Amino acid sequence: MSKVLLSFATIYALTFSFSSYAGAKDDFIKAVKTQCGKSDAEAAALATPGRAGNVIKLKTCSSATITVGDCTLQCKDASSSIGG
Repeated sequence: MSKVLLSFATIYALTFSFSSYAGAKDDFIKAVKTQCGKSDAEAAALATPGRAGNVIKLKTCSSATITVGDCTLQCKDASSSIGG
């Protein structure tokens, strides 16, 4: 019984983590297309994953803008206005 519960918990955790990343990636691609006029392919190429990737840079930006390649994106995350 505990193995079944552990399996369900693992599947749920993996599904939740992938779906939250997919939303952030979709948001990043939309921002690049809207703010920089890039195509779907160009925006997807800029959507690098990982802790130091461009998607996370936009999601957790600590200033008003971030620069990704030749594109400067306006941050709309609450963390970009901390202390100011």
